[in-house]
Amino acid sequence: MLTHILKLIWKKKRSNFLMMLEIFVSFLILFAVWSLSVYTYRNYATPAGLSVERVWAVYLNFNTDNDTLRNEYREQLRQRLKSIPEVEHHSFSSSNMPFSFSSSNREFSHEGKSRICEVMFVDSDYPNVMDVPLQSGKWFTAQDTFGDTKPIVITRHFAEELFGSEEVVGKIISEDGSSKKVVGVVPYFRHKSSYQEDGNCAFQPLSNWDTDLLLKVSPDAEFEARLARSIQQIGKDWTVEIQHMDNMRSTQDNTVIIPIMILFIVCAFLVFNVGLGMFGVLFQNINRRKGEIGLRRAIGATQKQILAYFIGETVVIAGFGLALGVFFAIQLPILRVLDVAPGIYLWGIALALVSVLLIAVICAYYPSRQAAKIFPAVALHEE
Repeated sequence: MLTHILKLIWKKKRSNFLMMLEIFVSFLILFAVWSLSVYTYRNYATPAGLSVERVWAVYLNFNTDNDTLRNEYREQLRQRLKSIPEVEHHSFSSSNMPFSFSSSNREFSHEGKSRICEVMFVDSDYPNVMDVPLQSGKWFTAQDTFGDTKPIVITRHFAEELFGSEEVVGKIISEDGSSKKVVGVVPYFRHKSSYQEDGNCAFQPLSNWDTDLLLKVSPDAEFEARLARSIQQIGKDWTVEIQHMDNMRSTQDNTVIIPIMILFIVCAFLVFNVGLGMFGVLFQNINRRKGEIGLRRAIGATQKQILAYFIGETVVIAGFGLALGVFFAIQLPILRVLDVAPGIYLWGIALALVSVLLIAVICAYYPSRQAAKIFPAVALHEE
């Protein structure tokens, strides 16, 4: 039967070429969509390594360039926050706090190997504010900051890229000529959005210029206004802005998910039009073959056999378009394009294959069902 189908396909190769091309285009579109979907879902399902529940970001400007005054202001603010019962934990931070639109990347090296890493400058209470777990080692304290070698806490991903499978706690890494001692490792820290892939991040003790504040709070309805007033009572000329970190995360997530949703809608529209085109081509081809269908029925073919034959023919035609599509798609994991795990591309190929075959069967079912209902005498009479 397969040989017979291939002969018929070859005799109508011009009309079948259009359908193969539609299948090929549909596969590439669905491959891109499914690969992006798998990539996004994997990132979303990966542990974030932090919690934004009841975390507020306070953007402060002390309106001074004097380092001594900055340190004094921070200490005054720490004492004030300790006296506020609604504030459970607090940590000053650099401006590139989680889910902000700020970033600070630096290059670190160890034994000739170097990597770019996001660096955040934070207090020793930072893991309590953000609920950051430790995989090994400890978080740095004020005592660790004395001496020429400064402490640093890094993510597991950064540790694996720089040290491989070695134990990293106690290792010395270099950054712009200065030495840093790794005192701890956190398993994950996805701080840009819920859909961010696991990446490199590091934490170092505060510098003089880090004045933004993170708070873990147990607020009531009016606490935010009271907190702002309490801070401004210390420094009359300070500027204070408070944001809820769960809202900051939602904003960052929307910048990722909205373009993806728009892409999905456009791709769905394209695939729908391709499906309509396939349906029209199949319906027209079957209407032209009423004589063949009547002859098959006359020599004993059942309705189920006619239905299975035309659906099988459509699947075989689709197979040629899919084979060409898979040939191009498989190059991406082989060449490691876009630095994406090969498994994501393979999932995209598998899901696109299933989707296109399903679309082909659905488009072929109704025309094939109509063909199976044709009476032999009517078809032969019209022929």
